[in-house]
Amino acid sequence: MVKVENKETLRLLTKRFMKMNRARNIIAVIAIMLTSLLFTSLFVGSVSMILSKRATEIKQFMDSSHAIAQNLSEEDAVRLQKTIEQSDEVERYGTGIFLGAGRDKHFGFSVEVRYADKNMAESFNCLPTTGRLPEKENEVAVSSLVLEALGVTPKIGEEVTLTWEVNPMLKQYKTDTFQICGFWQGDKAVLGQMVWVSEAYAKENCYPVTQKELKNGIYNGGKEYSVWYKNLWNLEKKTENISKTAGFTKARTGLEINPAYNLFEEDSFSFTSLIVMVLFVILAGYLIIYNIFNISVKTDIRAYGLLKNVGTTGKQLKKIVRMQAWKLSEVGIPIGLIFGYLAGFCMSPSLTADAQISAQAGQTTQTVVSANPLIFFAAALLTLLTVYLSCLRACKMVERVSPVEALHLAEGEQSQKKIKKNTSVTWWGMAVQNVFRNWKKGLIVMLSIALSMVVVNCIVMLVQGYDFESYQNIVLASDFQLDQMTDTLSNTNFNGITPEIKEILNKCPESEKTGYVYYSEERHKMEPALLKTWETLAEKNKENWTDYEKQIWEETKADNTVKVHFLGISEAVFDMLEWKGEKCSWDTFKSGDYVIVDYSDKYTEQPVSYYQSGETFKMEYGNGKQKDYGVIGEAMMPYSLDYPYADSVYITVMVPEEEYFTQTENQSAMYATIDAKKGEDKQVKEYIDKNVLKENDMINVSSVLDMKASFRRFVSKYYMIGSFLVIILAFIGIMNFFNTTATSVISRKKELALLEVVGMTKKQISKMLVAEGFLYLGGAFVIAVLLIVFGAKQILVNTLGTAFFFRLHLTIVPCVLMIPILVGIAYVIPKYQFEKMSRESVVERIRKE
Repeated sequence: MVKVENKETLRLLTKRFMKMNRARNIIAVIAIMLTSLLFTSLFVGSVSMILSKRATEIKQFMDSSHAIAQNLSEEDAVRLQKTIEQSDEVERYGTGIFLGAGRDKHFGFSVEVRYADKNMAESFNCLPTTGRLPEKENEVAVSSLVLEALGVTPKIGEEVTLTWEVNPMLKQYKTDTFQICGFWQGDKAVLGQMVWVSEAYAKENCYPVTQKELKNGIYNGGKEYSVWYKNLWNLEKKTENISKTAGFTKARTGLEINPAYNLFEEDSFSFTSLIVMVLFVILAGYLIIYNIFNISVKTDIRAYGLLKNVGTTGKQLKKIVRMQAWKLSEVGIPIGLIFGYLAGFCMSPSLTADAQISAQAGQTTQTVVSANPLIFFAAALLTLLTVYLSCLRACKMVERVSPVEALHLAEGEQSQKKIKKNTSVTWWGMAVQNVFRNWKKGLIVMLSIALSMVVVNCIVMLVQGYDFESYQNIVLASDFQLDQMTDTLSNTNFNGITPEIKEILNKCPESEKTGYVYYSEERHKMEPALLKTWETLAEKNKENWTDYEKQIWEETKADNTVKVHFLGISEAVFDMLEWKGEKCSWDTFKSGDYVIVDYSDKYTEQPVSYYQSGETFKMEYGNGKQKDYGVIGEAMMPYSLDYPYADSVYITVMVPEEEYFTQTENQSAMYATIDAKKGEDKQVKEYIDKNVLKENDMINVSSVLDMKASFRRFVSKYYMIGSFLVIILAFIGIMNFFNTTATSVISRKKELALLEVVGMTKKQISKMLVAEGFLYLGGAFVIAVLLIVFGAKQILVNTLGTAFFFRLHLTIVPCVLMIPILVGIAYVIPKYQFEKMSRESVVERIRKE
């Protein structure tokens, strides 16, 4: 026996095996291509989701730098800047000063007056497109929206008068007239509109804020930094090192990572989901590639045995099998990478539909599709890993096989059994025996088909689990909601729905009912019982409160008065309240002698009452009026109609709108709500666009129509992903079943011919093979149901179903509906394979070895 050492010989043998298995090669290339396609589309889609979210957040929150430091005192700023300049990790940085919020009755949005150098203005995406940044004290660069609101023509050299808040606690304001040196097109969708002043003006006029005041929420005069690193690697560690070196040791102080670069935030992209999907693709690819190589090796086992007999070692035979796999991968992987990228590119707009479904028109996610070489490298590497794992069984088989065993295997495992004429064994019984005799082979087929069934079922469960009504109940309490609220308290308009706007809304012919919420801030002297309640709540929540919130509580306790969110409500809003205990009637409430008080559910497991029904509430208004009210009930305002800004120590008190008008003399509402008549949503939307927005285009309109459209886009991405996966997995499953059935029929050619000799008819043999197919697909159905019942719920809830409006309902109906398709497949394929084999005579089939 001579050991084969020549590498060229091994290559030649590999080519010969490739030529012998042309049909196998085509199927294997398709399988490898599909695996590569799945990995590539998965990574392109995942990276696109991350980059799209980043681009959207950078635009919305106006910061493109890698790390930011805000609200710094002069001393802190000096230390941080020195550290940044000495760091080898930093590529560049920008500086700025926040002077204060712009104040003008014409502003229906947030306006901030700041100094910024070129880098910081760039990070805010507010570099002048016409002109330049200010250099002299009397120069200013402004957003076009600010100029439009003030009625100033966007033109270099024009004068503009601006008022800004120097100190919000002392209510100090400053008004100056500037010359426009630059401007850019403003965007209503971003957090705020910027007004840039010169560094000299900022240093001379900014408030000298102290560290203590910054901690207590006074940010006017605070210094800011934007930092870009040389690369995105290990941002958290770099940022932490700079902060610690600069002397910032407490959390949320010093330099922090821009949230847009937190790739795997809990509410944005689940790393667990990505890992699960990668493992899923490896399993799907493994099932088909494993089966292909396993069948191929069994078919060629005699040739491998003969090679071993002439001196080829088991290690060399393994190499021949692997070389075939690598050559097939050379063809399949590049094709898969190309088609995978195209699939990911086409799916990306749907994949980036945000989970936080917008109720306002125009709030859409930016779509960014990545073609980073690392995506293709990772996809190719994981595909090769899948191919390697899939070949392990085949490699072990050729390594261990002896020439004698190879001969027996080549003649067919079934032929080793003696065929006895036994009239007690039916074609159905023989089918059962055959399936159990080859259960390992059958399990692979069952698993591959079960996977496609599980995916179909999970996609249906996922789509049905996203409950539009649950989302709408939180985000939008009515069909349409109007307001002039902004993202920041300092520049919001609590009286944006004026009497003129209300008159227009009340005339809407397609409206079923219209409601209003009015707001004002009052103070209330705490009774001993209320003080005790708040002392209990403060004690339970002191660990979660900031220093500023603790200070607010100490001030509240010291003067024994609590802030009151005083709301006037109409009947339509009254019907939306979330009651604790018995609901009162509108007819009783509208008399004006009663108030509804909210209850606390933020700090304790059980809701805590501030006042009980039947108690007296004494209201002392800021304008000097006083009145004693009876507490008629406890209720919460719907989330979307409540006071929208963070607050710690307060109570909400509601009165009917007529009583509110009488006591406050304010008839401008904070919110307006409209419920359309059935089927009249579009007409109401058109009416608002033509009449209300014509009167004031700064009003925010939240619509159930826009929310439904966003919801459909969000849910459709799962349909798209699901359809894509189901098509590929179904193809893999059917291909596995086809290959297994064909191989089974061919390898049992002699046995089936002998069965005909001993008395079985072709019809009975055909029935037996079809029955085997039914058993395989029946087993796949059982496996799919078990996987869904015991695994799908946990996987979905912890990965794709993390949204608060997701309600999983376990069902196997989609699997049941797939039974007719499975029955058709189980009937057609075995019948086709047997009829194809039966074209040869019984004698020919017995003689052929």
